[in-house]
Amino acid sequence: MNKEAFLKELNKRLRYIPEEDRLDAVEYYEGYISDMGLAPGEDVTVKLGSPKEVSKDIIEQCTQKHIDNTEEQKTVKGRALVIWLSILGVLSLPVSLPLTIAVLVVVLSIIITIVAVVFSLIVTVAATGIGGVAAIFWGFTVPGLSQKLFTIGTGLALTGGSVLLGLLIIALCGKIGKRVFRKREVQ
Repeated sequence: MNKEAFLKELNKRLRYIPEEDRLDAVEYYEGYISDMGLAPGEDVTVKLGSPKEVSKDIIEQCTQKHIDNTEEQKTVKGRALVIWLSILGVLSLPVSLPLTIAVLVVVLSIIITIVAVVFSLIVTVAATGIGGVAAIFWGFTVPGLSQKLFTIGTGLALTGGSVLLGLLIIALCGKIGKRVFRKREVQ
């Protein structure tokens, strides 16, 4: 295979690599063959190998070069990103730290308020129930029939009201709990 046929075949086999790399490789081998001092019709493949073998080596070298360039760019970009994020983190600290503390305080105060309201409702229900039961028993000790009936009736009303209020609080807490946990599961 003469020089022109070799270069034509080599150019054809390198069609899938970037054009710049392909032109550089063909130019290199054109100069290399010229420097070898071969006769115009002499077979080039004896000294260089077939265009298939040469193109395979060129494609491997080109691929490795692009892999190395890509990895180098990734590490440089990754390091730059880490540095910038670190700098931004340090510079934003005077603003972000107080904001974070404020948000935590607000969330904690909301939680404490909810717990205090629930606790006060439970204490109210318990106190009303205990007062109603106490009024029922005390109603038997008061003098006069009308006072007894009034005291026992008030005790029954308080006891019934505390039971209803307790059931209402339990149902309300159950619905709120289901709604909160169902939203967390969906998200």
